[in-house]
Amino acid sequence: MDGLKLYLEQSGYSTIQNMFYNGWTHDHYVSAVFVFCPDGTIPIAAYNVPGCCHDSTIAEWGQIYEKLGNVYEMVCGKCTVDSAFSKKTNPFLIKSSQTDPDTNDANDYVVNTEATSMRQSAEWGMRAIQSSFPRLKDRFLYEEYGERRIIFKFMLLLYNVRARRVGINQIRNTYMAYLNRDANEEFVMPLLNNE
Repeated sequence: MDGLKLYLEQSGYSTIQNMFYNGWTHDHYVSAVFVFCPDGTIPIAAYNVPGCCHDSTIAEWGQIYEKLGNVYEMVCGKCTVDSAFSKKTNPFLIKSSQTDPDTNDANDYVVNTEATSMRQSAEWGMRAIQSSFPRLKDRFLYEEYGERRIIFKFMLLLYNVRARRVGINQIRNTYMAYLNRDANEEFVMPLLNNE
């Protein structure tokens, strides 16, 4: 899971302009948070959110935490995230970190290393979105009646169709090859044939 900020034109009204202003980067944005699957698709997203919102707040408002919680309850699936998301109340999140964990537990060290490595897939997904739709780098026009929301929705639908049908996706090429293997053919059958 990762957040994306897209440039937005300033509004003429100061109260509206303030909603989309991000003080950290000193610019105006519309924000989104995307969750990526191993096949490269985006099953859960919250988009068209004012740029003043933090990624964790977007995930909360967009009910992403709730949806990931349901996935965790059904299949024990977890999601790797960066430091922008709240792990404290969400046991299904695995935070990546640039530093080693404070404990001496070998399991914590391996989980931290693997989470940092797996977090790279969210960056690949963001790159796939931005390279598929290069006009996203342009500044969106400010509008009042929802055109931007429709553009976001169609962008996500087209991205998912491309990820499923074309298959040129770094996440899919990295993770799905392992998920599609038959473990019996690769590990059990060679052992049986050697006996």
